[in-house]
Amino acid sequence: MKKLLPLILSTLLLTSCSGPDSSGGGEFSKTGNAFPHGDCRGSGYQTHSTERTGCGWFTAYEKSYYIMPGMKHFPENLSHANLSGANLRLAYLPNANLSGANLRLAYLPNTNLTNANLSKAILYDAILTGANLSHANLTGVILALIPQLPSGIKANSSTTCPNGINWGTSGNDCPF
Repeated sequence: MKKLLPLILSTLLLTSCSGPDSSGGGEFSKTGNAFPHGDCRGSGYQTHSTERTGCGWFTAYEKSYYIMPGMKHFPENLSHANLSGANLRLAYLPNANLSGANLRLAYLPNTNLTNANLSKAILYDAILTGANLSHANLTGVILALIPQLPSGIKANSSTTCPNGINWGTSGNDCPF
């Protein structure tokens, strides 16, 4: 009986921690759609990817969002969020607060970042081809766009470059 009691207790402890929502979040956290391995077609698809797709359920400030290309409803405040490798192609992110966010290797071509606050964000090796950065704040951004310089980025005299000087003004360090 002494040997059986620890076995019963350990079984009870294991089953109490493996319910449909033992993560503290929504039930979706148990699916294959957790960021960054979710299905880029949307949250209704339940495929599991062993590769980083840059899509999936993401939780910030106690709210959950589905990150995917073409997003139209982006949370306004994702400051300091880890969105490394996020696939936000064609997303509509005007006025988004991404200050201090990790967007390393993020896929952002043709993304609308008008009026976005990207100050101190990490955009190392992010794909920004065709992105709209009009009126965006890039002050203090870590912006290394290697191996290729982006083309077609939209900016204006209200776009603040990483060194704090506006785009189009002498001495700015925007690489576009």
